[in-house]
Amino acid sequence: MTSAWFIFINLFLLVSIMLSGCGPVKSGAKRVSEAGIDTLNIAKYKILPKKDGPKKRVLIIPFTCAWEPLSGYGEKVSVRFARELKRLPGNILVYLPENPSAWKVSGPMPRFGIINLPGLIKDASKLNMNYLVTGIMDVMKAERRVNGVWPFRHFDQVFEAVMVINVIDTVTGALVESNMESAEFAIPLKKMPKDQNKLFVKVLKQTMPSLLRRQTRLVAKVLQKDIWKARILEVYNNPGKVKIGAGKDVGIKEGMLLKVFEWGKRINSPYASSFHCLGKKIGEIKIVSVKEHYSIAVPLNKADYRPGLPVVFD
Repeated sequence: MTSAWFIFINLFLLVSIMLSGCGPVKSGAKRVSEAGIDTLNIAKYKILPKKDGPKKRVLIIPFTCAWEPLSGYGEKVSVRFARELKRLPGNILVYLPENPSAWKVSGPMPRFGIINLPGLIKDASKLNMNYLVTGIMDVMKAERRVNGVWPFRHFDQVFEAVMVINVIDTVTGALVESNMESAEFAIPLKKMPKDQNKLFVKVLKQTMPSLLRRQTRLVAKVLQKDIWKARILEVYNNPGKVKIGAGKDVGIKEGMLLKVFEWGKRINSPYASSFHCLGKKIGEIKIVSVKEHYSIAVPLNKADYRPGLPVVFD
């Protein structure tokens, strides 16, 4: 009897403890679950989709080879770069110059790989491009490595191919991105071409797919994040109407609102072209007529609208 009673008491206490413990655990789990749902809902509404803005025109000019005899190879690489960039998702339009030789960069290699040619930026701006992309390629010896196991051991010469990409905002003149990527390629010493031109071409051909893939993905991300900008081309009737160099081809639509800014401070750089910062906002314009390559807008407020001022869609 005593033994049975003892067992009964212990079972009762055990069940009581379990029941008392389960209540707070369940309610606590419920609170955590509800908090999690609330957090997800908050995140869902805070992360808003990007606006479907105009497409950004990007001009890819012939790349520069540090090795002068391979200067013609740079144009081929820029074409491949443009094709690769077109395949990537993004709100961009990729262009190549009709006369590539007019856009070739010659002379000594620029310091830090940044091509400082304001004339090219102005020419791209006249074509109503939003961005100008330049590239520099080089090949250099890295090291010698021992490969294989004795008695089949051999020496390889390792070469490093380098590609520097510069993305320039043609509206402000600012260097938006400058990035260097490199890739290695090893050639057995016994099989290494004696002709240095053929050797460098071989190294570039082997490393180019990797370099192009990494650089184009970076450029696509940079362009996606940057806001769309253009310039006022003309002002009519002081200022009854405003003309901008963007039309149906980039997705401009009637009713779109664009912000107009003054030019801010001019920044000078010893290694890159000088550029302007955006100043204060002076007003907004509304698109009322859209042609293939340009649009007409009307100001929504009184301000000093004039040709050359930057307009922004954000």
